[in-house]
Amino acid sequence: MTTQLEDRKIDPAVALPAIDETAPREPHRQFALKHEDCFVVADSYGDIRGTGDGLFRDDTRVLSRFRLFIGGRMPSLLGASLSQDNILFTANLTNLATIGPNGSEALPGVVHVDRTRFIWQDRMFERIKFTNYSAREVVLPVRLDFDADFRDMFEVRGTMRSRRGRAHDALVGEASVTFRYEGLDNVARQSAIAFSIKPDQVHPDHADFLIVVAKRDSRALYLEVGHSEETPSSDRFRAAAARARFAMRSKRRQGATVFSSGRVFNDWLTRTRADIALLTTDLETGPYP
Repeated sequence: MTTQLEDRKIDPAVALPAIDETAPREPHRQFALKHEDCFVVADSYGDIRGTGDGLFRDDTRVLSRFRLFIGGRMPSLLGASLSQDNILFTANLTNLATIGPNGSEALPGVVHVDRTRFIWQDRMFERIKFTNYSAREVVLPVRLDFDADFRDMFEVRGTMRSRRGRAHDALVGEASVTFRYEGLDNVARQSAIAFSIKPDQVHPDHADFLIVVAKRDSRALYLEVGHSEETPSSDRFRAAAARARFAMRSKRRQGATVFSSGRVFNDWLTRTRADIALLTTDLETGPYP
């Protein structure tokens, strides 16, 4: 679904300069999302680099690398934030100068990239929305790098293991990649990443797209990462987001509520309640901790 836009564009001067993707990245704030026993930690760009970050399910890292490139380069960062209820992570990015496959050029700052992400029922949902503020069509070579190493929390934090399980070859579909791993406990684990748009090329460790965006228009790529492959879509994204927000509101209603005459103090209390709700897991015996 596309949306017509007014005649304006993003000023590239307000974007943080992109850094050399081959060099160590300067530290940026990390953002965490959680639902039950599944959580994700990523940087301000929304990227997962495979250090202490990643998507974890049942204390196992099921997505160890997840990075976005436009025209072979990292986009520039405009800003990143969590919603007040800790459900949605949003990274606002913009393109650098990009040359399309037909030789057409997209000037820096004319495409706004909105990465919105949340966790619901052991799945990561993400929408990458490309908005073209220029007066002509743009063709964006978009690449997503990904991997899953199935390391447990202790390994991610630096513990060395003498033996590991067996990683099987990834299964590559037309619009999906499934990573497979058999642990030393003989339990088979897998992690599937699927896209709403069929990639032009898909490989075991990356997918390439040519995203065509008409002038003053938008186009969205939806993706999901979970135990099984599903077909991402706008409807699935919106429905899952609504359920996640409703569940969070229910959690925040539990317990006592404190109000004061100070607006700033009340805002702090609201954020604190959201943080506690985020860290609470529903068990058969009740909320924990």
